[in-house]
Amino acid sequence: MLEFTVLSAVLVLFKAAFAGEDLDRKVGADVISTMLSGLLRTTSPTDPVLLKVYEIAKELNAADYRQAMSGGHRYLAEARLGTGIRPEKLQLARAQLVDAASAAARMDVPMLIANAEFAVAKCDALLAAPLDAAMALDRAAAALEQAIEALDDSGATYRLRMLREAKSAQDGSVSNWLTRAADRDLIRQRDLDNLVKAADDLQSELLELTALYSEVQTAALAADGAAQPVLWAPPEGQSVQTGLDAKAVTTATADAPVRGFGLTLQVQQQRIARDAAGGLTVALALKLTVHDERLLHCRVMASPTARPAAPGAGLRGLTGILAPLNPPGATSVLVPPGSHQRVLTLPVEGGAVDAVKIRISRPTGLGRQASTGGCILIPVSA
Repeated sequence: MLEFTVLSAVLVLFKAAFAGEDLDRKVGADVISTMLSGLLRTTSPTDPVLLKVYEIAKELNAADYRQAMSGGHRYLAEARLGTGIRPEKLQLARAQLVDAASAAARMDVPMLIANAEFAVAKCDALLAAPLDAAMALDRAAAALEQAIEALDDSGATYRLRMLREAKSAQDGSVSNWLTRAADRDLIRQRDLDNLVKAADDLQSELLELTALYSEVQTAALAADGAAQPVLWAPPEGQSVQTGLDAKAVTTATADAPVRGFGLTLQVQQQRIARDAAGGLTVALALKLTVHDERLLHCRVMASPTARPAAPGAGLRGLTGILAPLNPPGATSVLVPPGSHQRVLTLPVEGGAVDAVKIRISRPTGLGRQASTGGCILIPVSA
């Protein structure tokens, strides 16, 4: 799990950079040192986050990438020596990291692309070049979103379940065992162990992708003056082996914005009330900035320990001011690019609620859609 202190340092640096502040004077040498250490970690070819990527890319010609990253790493280490030489060393480091990003793009390995682009963005922030940093962050985010969406977690879960069921049927019947053995189709424990290892590798890769994605999106939020980091992670208590209901989940709390998978969302108000027909309804006043057209699938969740919802003030205070996000009764809504302040209303089934889950998909044309793997969880006070 990514340390919250790392996200906080990323937030402070990029917030200061996008505000045009003098980093040494306004942010302080301690934060600069922290961020340079973070750059050294991010660009190091021995970083644990990159081990899986290097394993995947070992058959590719990665020499250019490793050489450029090593050069950037060297200049960044020298930049820590003092403020007088820092701008010059950061410029040299940035040039090397841009070369690394280009090499990663040629290899088409998303994690390497994102790692290099994020390092470039940090250099730009330290050099007080926020527009350049924003473009590098966009490139890093796009690469990570592509990798998260393409991760075949559901396929791995299905194959693992099918193999377990087949092995159980084989081992439970002598005739099944003999038939498979005669067909040279005997399922051995090592077959299952190999598939379990593949699922665990996918889980590790997802953790690495979401950890870096959290840093990138925290930095992007800083452009709008956000005061809190955003943490994306696989669903708590779930794994590729047991089946994931989403690949990356973040929780929107209080009025802090969350960003990722094509949108920024902020919960401004929430209410539980009765609608005109007397049914319980959750109403969320949302501030949405949609960067790319997105399809949102929304539903009310109630855990086994959820308390019965207690209706409070009526909905008119929200719906009378803000336009609805979804038609009455609809749980899916297509949201175009732009800024929106709307009210999401969802029926409460069973009388209990403790969260609203919003899954994020992207339209692919001809009425089709693809799940981004991203999901926003909004706790609801009953």
